[in-house]
Amino acid sequence: MPDAQTIALIRDMKLQLSQKIGWYPSKNSLAHFTIFEFFQNQSNEAQLFKILEKIATHIQPLLMKCQSFDSFENGAFYVKPTEDSSQKMTEEMRYILQQTQHIKKSITNTTPHLTIGRRLNKEQLLQAQQLFQYIDVVFLVTHLTLRKFNEEKKQFDVYQHFPLLGNPKEIQGSLF
Repeated sequence: MPDAQTIALIRDMKLQLSQKIGWYPSKNSLAHFTIFEFFQNQSNEAQLFKILEKIATHIQPLLMKCQSFDSFENGAFYVKPTEDSSQKMTEEMRYILQQTQHIKKSITNTTPHLTIGRRLNKEQLLQAQQLFQYIDVVFLVTHLTLRKFNEEKKQFDVYQHFPLLGNPKEIQGSLF
């Protein structure tokens, strides 16, 4: 997840868009980069926390720069990181996916983006593009964040943060 200031900026943008087009999917979701979604049995929670903590230990905090907007064919309108930021985040997303191969995932993603709106129709997408034409935001990603689906709110809540520590990855070798 980005820093609190960027989360607030994205929340304001979502509110502006909802004032223009009404309710839409992801309107109330906090800004985040989705890497994967999965279903987890609570009995395995301690093991999951250890895995995510170990992964986060080896990732350097990421400086993200976002200077444009874009959209996907499925109607998602989003804040797009610069090419350099996107490349660095993509590498870490792939690392996380590789380190969690044993977790059955329902959704995976390696295209970093901060969604403003999902499943917008063509008219709503056009309105979003007209409303938001300029952005220049820089922030540091300092944690891997686990979010848990809240059945009552029908949104994901922040559940646990794992600090990115940038420690060297362990190398296994052998001598003969």
